[in-house]
Amino acid sequence: MIEKIQNHKMIVSRKIFSVVIFMCAALFISAQGIQIDKVLAVVGDNTILLSDVESQYQQMLNQNQGQPLPEETRCTIFDNLLLERLFLSQALLDSVTTSPEEVEAELDRRIKYFISIFGSKEKLEEYYGKSVLELKDDFKDDIEKQLLADKMKGKAFAGLKVTPAEVKEFYDHIPTDSVPYFNSELEIGQIIMFPKVNQYSKEYAMKKIQDVRESIVKGGDFSVQAMINSQDDGSARDGGSLGMVERGEMVPEFESVIFKLKEGEVSEVFESPFGFHIAIVDEIRGEKRKARHILVKAQTTPSDLTAVADRMDSILHELRVDSLSWREAANTFSEDEQSKSIGGLMTNPKTGNTYFEKPDIDGTLILSLDRLKVGEYSDVLGYSTQDRTGEVKKGYRIVWLKTETKPHKANLDQDYSKIQSAAKSEKQQKALEQWIKLHRSKNFVRIDDAMKHCGQIDKWLVN
Repeated sequence: MIEKIQNHKMIVSRKIFSVVIFMCAALFISAQGIQIDKVLAVVGDNTILLSDVESQYQQMLNQNQGQPLPEETRCTIFDNLLLERLFLSQALLDSVTTSPEEVEAELDRRIKYFISIFGSKEKLEEYYGKSVLELKDDFKDDIEKQLLADKMKGKAFAGLKVTPAEVKEFYDHIPTDSVPYFNSELEIGQIIMFPKVNQYSKEYAMKKIQDVRESIVKGGDFSVQAMINSQDDGSARDGGSLGMVERGEMVPEFESVIFKLKEGEVSEVFESPFGFHIAIVDEIRGEKRKARHILVKAQTTPSDLTAVADRMDSILHELRVDSLSWREAANTFSEDEQSKSIGGLMTNPKTGNTYFEKPDIDGTLILSLDRLKVGEYSDVLGYSTQDRTGEVKKGYRIVWLKTETKPHKANLDQDYSKIQSAAKSEKQQKALEQWIKLHRSKNFVRIDDAMKHCGQIDKWLVN
């Protein structure tokens, strides 16, 4: 029962709230040329097309790596689309609104995500045969509608909670032979620190790019200087060219400079998360700029890395002698923003909670954890990751084994948070069914006979 409720919750939230699924589905229609050939349902002023269902089905099939999906998948997708359209229709009746700024911010966020997937704006535009502005125009109405639906759902279920008594009642009503069996699970904390660039390295990088700028101002060729000196490997070989750029594509520190430059003007030296830059705008075309830049990075040194290791050793000692709590250490020192916000605990990307089965844990980390007892801290460990600029960052981390359960049947003592989540999901599902029943009659709903075989939509057919 718990798994069934959790799976239903995952499917619903994936459809209504997942930015990736939505955008991929929309792009899939554009790229694959799916024909908008049949209206399957009308909810208020909003339609559901056969292509809406098929694009999501294909996306889920791709995510499932070609493995067959359950027979009822298309019906589940259709049911979720009906729910989304009803949220949207009711949002209009309740005068729920969204601002142009919210829509634009969401468009920018999603476009940036897909640029990161394709590797560059040019590759994204080439693949779809449209400019970023055209893609934004294509999706603007859909994004606005989805934001309205999201707001309506938030309004409809604001404040829904489960009490400890409801959690116990939910657990007591699970049939004995249906109580789930949990494998061994771990809760893991981590504190991560990276070396800071020392002042000497920053001054050296600043001096170098200032010399490059002076050389260009005196008549040197910008492209040649970029090929010789720029540390942006992607653009250096092309004379520093970034192609045509528009607002929302680059980091704010970069955009604030290039959108103030005149054609042919070389910027002053400025800093971004990537390092130190100079830039030049070759052409202004409306809201677009054809730009080149040169990047010089301030590099960390081995001594910077050693300093971090020494600091982590000191923190570890304080943890082990109990002069510093884990939560305090994570909040004060950790540079992993996601884990420090929840007491320094790692989040399992597969489940969204803080529990890991051993197969879900990175091989190098599991070796360290196998040496720990519950409550113990690892030695200071080497750590590397990619930062927001795509660069590999090297640092150190301390790992804490907070809990480790043995394989067991679910019980309230060990698994309260999971049972609480399942109880809340069941309560949400019941509240959702009541909400649909209440608002179904307030909104025009017509469903094509081709979808009436789906058991999931019986609730939509009752007046």
